[in-house]
Amino acid sequence: MNGREGTAHLEWWANPSTCLVRIPVRVTSAPGGAAWNAALPPGIDGEGRESVQDLIDADPFCTLHFDDGSAVNVEAAQSGDVNYLWLRVVLAPEPGV
Repeated sequence: MNGREGTAHLEWWANPSTCLVRIPVRVTSAPGGAAWNAALPPGIDGEGRESVQDLIDADPFCTLHFDDGSAVNVEAAQSGDVNYLWLRVVLAPEPGV
């Protein structure tokens, strides 16, 4: 993770060509460097935050896409504060698995 911080997007994909949802976030490295804290933008209201929680409940695995074009697969979870998510890197499954 190399202490990456800044703006990024969480993306939930239906298949390799269809992105269902793209949410802007501001990420900071969590202590220990094995995860990120992601702040949701202030423009997402209570109903929008509930929708984010519904997405996580349905499928916590998504893509964290950085503004420089790089991306990593992550597992998203609520951090205990409705304005923040906790993101942990996960390995992509091998093709055919």
